[in-house]
Amino acid sequence: MRINKNTLRRLMIILVTVCILISCSLIAGLFHLGDEAAVGLFSLAATLVGTVFIAIELRNSQVVTCCDMLIDQNNYFHDNEHLMKVYSILEQSPAESGSSDQWKDVQPTDIACYCTFFENLYLLYRNKIAKIEDLDDLFGYRFFIFVNNPFVQEHHLLPTSSSYNEIFRLYAAWAEYRRKAGTPIPREEYAFSPAYLKGEYYLHDLSNARLDAPEKVILRDRPFVMRRLGFEDIADIQRVQQRACNQLADPSLFYPLSREEILESLHLDTLWGVFGEEGNLAAFALFVGCRHTERNLGKDADMSWDAAFTFDVVVSDPAWRGYGLQKLFIERAIAEARKAGAKAILATVSPQNSYSMENFLSKGFTVIKSGLSKYAGLERSLLSYKLCVE
Repeated sequence: MRINKNTLRRLMIILVTVCILISCSLIAGLFHLGDEAAVGLFSLAATLVGTVFIAIELRNSQVVTCCDMLIDQNNYFHDNEHLMKVYSILEQSPAESGSSDQWKDVQPTDIACYCTFFENLYLLYRNKIAKIEDLDDLFGYRFFIFVNNPFVQEHHLLPTSSSYNEIFRLYAAWAEYRRKAGTPIPREEYAFSPAYLKGEYYLHDLSNARLDAPEKVILRDRPFVMRRLGFEDIADIQRVQQRACNQLADPSLFYPLSREEILESLHLDTLWGVFGEEGNLAAFALFVGCRHTERNLGKDADMSWDAAFTFDVVVSDPAWRGYGLQKLFIERAIAEARKAGAKAILATVSPQNSYSMENFLSKGFTVIKSGLSKYAGLERSLLSYKLCVE
């Protein structure tokens, strides 16, 4: 005869109860307790047993309820056409699922539905109805291939990331659980770093920022458009950077930005881009604001971080070199630094990069330190442009 776990548990409780009552009877006899004291002892024992029994039953009920809820959520996922439309694309290879062509028939409401599903799971976790390990087996893969998809990040999550607090907080708890358990995170090359999550960079997005209209500029009789870059430009930024790196005879001239650094600066700093006639990104520049970070060059110049504005990097597509784009970005940096109330703009240049060095010097920068070891041991000169603070 088979006995299920609940029946066995109840038999154990009855056995423990009998043992406690017998012990109380022996104690009452051994110490010659009066009738009133004996009744009190038995009442206390009964109350204790009842409390334990209720606690166990509540726990069992909570486990059953949690399992039922997760099963219902799983069934809902598979029955919902909006969720399955998104999931069918996410299941493709990383290269295909990150392509905009694959997402052309997906509506924002489909993405919103997928987000809402996991926001509901976060509520179960936050209210201690379900643990991460309860969610992981059923939903872990579906969660991470969504939030770690580059197209989803750049076109849906990041532009209004402050609206997805629950998604990012669930991500932080889930990623930590998987790292401690030694479980791989799907599409980890696009994962949000612990620093990103701990710093809550996602609370800072461009959704409520007042962005100036794109500016038309003429360089060597060619029309260009200059504007501030956003998260939807990440793929273009990486493409231009890769093309520039591929054309370098000397790799030490340029230290490329990581995707993590690009994300951080899109949240906390400013990136500007110049676009050619056909709308292709010709060049971009990244300025690190007056904030406390290792990427601020203030420490190298013996300045406080809140006084230093850093011209971090400028990259031109090889097809658009020779149009004076770096000088255009230097002028933009001067304007941005003045608005930020900085005392100086700082930049680093490889001493072998005579073209870039000449551009900075022609705009009023001076070399204040030489032979600095930066960016994984590369030699750099430190330049400064003094600002007249009103």
